[in-house]
Amino acid sequence: MKVKTIIASAFVFAIIALAIGLSGCEKIAPMVPDTSTEMPPMMDEGITIGVALGLTGVNAEPYGIPMQNGLELAREEINMLSGGNLTFVTEDAQSTVEGAVAAVQKLVDQGVPAIVGIGISTHLKEAFPIANAAGVVAFSPISSASGINTGDDFIFRTGLTVGVLNSNGTMVTHGKLDYKKSALIYDAADTYSTSSNEAFEKTLTELGVDILTVETFQTGDTDFSMQLTNIMEMEPDTLFISALSAEMTQIITAAKSSGISAQLIVPDLTVQEIQEVGDAAEGAITFSGWFGMADIPGNHAFVEKYKAKHGSEPGPWAAQAYATLHILANAIVNAQSPDAMAIRDALAQTMDLPTILGNFSFDPNGEAVYDPIVFMVKDGALQLFETAMTTVPETMDTEIPIGLLTSLTGIHTEVYGLPMQRGFELAREEINMLSGTNFTFITEDDQSTIEGAKAAVQQLVDEGVPAMVGLAISSMLKPSFPIAQENGVVGFSSVSSAAGLSTEIGDYIFRAGLAVDKVIPPGVAATHQKIGYKKVAIIYDAKDDYSTSGKEEFEKALMANGVDILAVEAIETGDTDVSTQLTNIKGMNPDALFISALSQEMTVIIKQGRDPKVDIPDTVPFIVLDLTEKEIGDVGAAAEGAITFIAWFHESDTPGNQAFVQNYRAKYGIEPEPWAAQSYATFYILANAIANAQSTDAADIRDALAQTMNLPTILGNFSFDPGGEAVHDPVILTVKDGELQLF
Repeated sequence: MKVKTIIASAFVFAIIALAIGLSGCEKIAPMVPDTSTEMPPMMDEGITIGVALGLTGVNAEPYGIPMQNGLELAREEINMLSGGNLTFVTEDAQSTVEGAVAAVQKLVDQGVPAIVGIGISTHLKEAFPIANAAGVVAFSPISSASGINTGDDFIFRTGLTVGVLNSNGTMVTHGKLDYKKSALIYDAADTYSTSSNEAFEKTLTELGVDILTVETFQTGDTDFSMQLTNIMEMEPDTLFISALSAEMTQIITAAKSSGISAQLIVPDLTVQEIQEVGDAAEGAITFSGWFGMADIPGNHAFVEKYKAKHGSEPGPWAAQAYATLHILANAIVNAQSPDAMAIRDALAQTMDLPTILGNFSFDPNGEAVYDPIVFMVKDGALQLFETAMTTVPETMDTEIPIGLLTSLTGIHTEVYGLPMQRGFELAREEINMLSGTNFTFITEDDQSTIEGAKAAVQQLVDEGVPAMVGLAISSMLKPSFPIAQENGVVGFSSVSSAAGLSTEIGDYIFRAGLAVDKVIPPGVAATHQKIGYKKVAIIYDAKDDYSTSGKEEFEKALMANGVDILAVEAIETGDTDVSTQLTNIKGMNPDALFISALSQEMTVIIKQGRDPKVDIPDTVPFIVLDLTEKEIGDVGAAAEGAITFIAWFHESDTPGNQAFVQNYRAKYGIEPEPWAAQSYATFYILANAIANAQSTDAADIRDALAQTMNLPTILGNFSFDPGGEAVHDPVILTVKDGELQLF
């Protein structure tokens, strides 16, 4: 497919901004268009796009109308945000091959440069060649039979092909369920269903799964008793169903009523279809390209706008249609032309475009490339498969006691202890509800002291827990977690981050907090590149392990970047007057001040540094480890302009993060703190390891934790290094107008 160079334009800023998502809770840096770039001829006059959908007939309700709703919502947004004038000319494909062919031909005759629609692969296969032959772009939001686009360079599709979707879903589910024998049933008269079945057969054969039978039916059939009786007699572990909506729902209902106990695996099962079949869908597994709760930029805004406009939750076909028009609009802008060939070439160059489906690209054949999703129906709703499968192993007692070790009294209670307890409790409630497990906590107060931490760890060891979570302060963890190690009990800290402690103590010790030697080097490199500081000072708490470790890593990173360290000033835990050290620093005229201290001392340093008695200029940024919203509130204007390196940000679009933020607010009436978020993630990581271990034995849990690799969490994709230290992406933030924003 021949492509052309993409040209930047003023119009593109609005399209990209929309694709990323504009809403009150999804902030974007303002974009200033290049005013020297003019709109292409005819763009001001409007661009008419053809729409061909099954608006009457059998496919109208499940496919055609949702696609129309998604397209119209996208069109309204694009026109409003860009000042453009996209219009639609719509033809009803009537849910038939003949109707689809007639609709596409009519749109071609009207001279549109592009057509969107035609969801059914059987219809597309006959209708889209008409557009291709006429040199008109034809772009389907949902068709997904494999191989249709090959050689037709005006044809594009947003739906993931069954070769991608079914293969991925089969491998994921087989890896978790380890099924040995399967049966398949599909609509032999439908192109999509036939292609879906072929993809299943191919992947199952590659995985070594025994295919007991492959049963067929025809579009429009309503009696599947013979096929399902044959399947039931063979007692398969899994039943794979490939069909469009009308037949799919009937088969699911009939399979359950006939007593088939096999795990149902049904691609493209939607919430609407789950509601139609009721309890018969419970436990079914499905694969899709979109999830309403996904924390993808713009997705939550799309869901809310769709609900406001149509009074119902959007389904995948509305979402894919919405994304389709944004992708097409982006290509028109990049083409700087309404010419079909120019649009075709620009579409072909689409690469990693942010959409509500994720970062979107086309392969050389115009097929969609983005990440598929696997779901399970649980309690009548779609849940992510990995979450739904986090269950109690068969050999496990119904109650799983976990030690919870945190500061409930003393100096660290408000800042660290209570947020951690809230994060752990929210995660425990969610996991128990979603998986049917019964995790319980045995809670011990470390009293914010080393002696209290050691006593609490010993008490939990004596209670016989296989694992304990919590313990924020590195100076307290260092002498107390060896007790867990010596007794073969997993100790998993959600917050502690002095360098090397997990590795130093032993193989039962893990930490979710990013160690300072992992967060500081990239933070210093990024801020040095952006700000260009040449000479700096450091102030730290010499009595605290975390603070000392942070100071050492600051020194290493600054020297590695060729920065001159003018002074290193020390304070001690509990100091309330650090003006002498800060005055010494001010006298050396540094370009930046690096601060390494726990919350109480950190806030003292920031306040006194900006106080008129010391008055370090605002032009000298404070670069502070682990500065939180609470501490910004404590110090007020003194925090303005500060930069911090941290492991979590409340606005991040990591999997589950926005749901966590909303659930935390709903439960506790406050915004979540980083220590709550890290504790929430910690318990999910532990629960995942217990499920994978299929055991509550501490050694088994330890081994499963050690194998954690790229686990989706609210912190990002999470892994452990060989020493039990967290590996995920750190975040660099700055305080602007009293709020943390991405640096």
